[in-house]
Amino acid sequence: MNNRSHAMEQAVHHGGAKLACALLLDKSEYLARAAEKFCGTYFDIRFIARSDRTVSQLPQELRRLATSERIDYLFNFLSPVRVPKDILEAIRVAPINFHPAPPEYPGVGCASYALFDALGGGRWEYGVSAHIMEERYDSGTILKVIRFPIAEDDYCDTLFDKALDYTLFLFYEVLRDIAVRGMPGPSQEQWARKAGTRKEFEEWMILRPTDAEDLARRKIRAAQHSRFPGPYVEIFGERFALSPRKKGMTT
Repeated sequence: MNNRSHAMEQAVHHGGAKLACALLLDKSEYLARAAEKFCGTYFDIRFIARSDRTVSQLPQELRRLATSERIDYLFNFLSPVRVPKDILEAIRVAPINFHPAPPEYPGVGCASYALFDALGGGRWEYGVSAHIMEERYDSGTILKVIRFPIAEDDYCDTLFDKALDYTLFLFYEVLRDIAVRGMPGPSQEQWARKAGTRKEFEEWMILRPTDAEDLARRKIRAAQHSRFPGPYVEIFGERFALSPRKKGMTT
C-alpha cells in the first residue's frame, strides 16, 4: 500500500476527529464565505487563500504547511491558483478541484463553448465537476458531476452564474460525503479534451470575414457578456470588442 492509499484508509477510520485541510477560494463574497463556513463544519481548516481571477501564484504559506504539517485535503473552490506537483503530492489524502463546467468543457471559456454548441444543434445541458487535482488544469480523475439544463434565454454570463451556484452545491455534497463516508472513488466520467487556455478563448472570440453568418451569430450570442467585452473583430491589426451586453437584453 502506498503512502496516499494508507492515508485514505486512515481518513475513513479517523474516529470522529476532523481531518485537516487547506482551502483555496476566489474573492466572491457570497460563494467564498459559504464554502468556508461549510468546510469548517466538517474539517479543520489550516489555511485559507482568496485570489482574484488574475492571480496564479501559489501562496508560500501553503507550501510550508503542506510540506511540514499534516494536511489531509486540499480543496480548490474556484481559485485560479496553479498548484505545483510537489505540493499536490504532499497532500496526504487528496487535492480536489471544483470546476464550474462539465467534463466536456475543461479549461477557460466553458459556458461560451457550451452555449455555442447548443445553438448549433448540440445538447442544451451544462454541469459542474469535482476531480482530483493534477499539475495540468482539469485533467485529474473525475469524482462527481452534476448536470443541469441550459435555458433558451441563457447567455454565457447567466449560464456561468448558474454553474457557480451548482458548484457550491457540489462542494457541499463532496465534502459531506468525505466527512461521513471517506474519500469517494472515481466516477465513470472522462474529460473530453485537453483544457482550453485563456489565449485560445480570446482567439476563438474573434469574428472573421470568412465566418458563415450562422456561425458568427452563434458566437456573438455565446460570447457576449454583461460584464466583459467580446466577441471581437480585427481590422488592420487592431482589435475592436462588442460592448458588454446589457442585463436582460435578448435577441
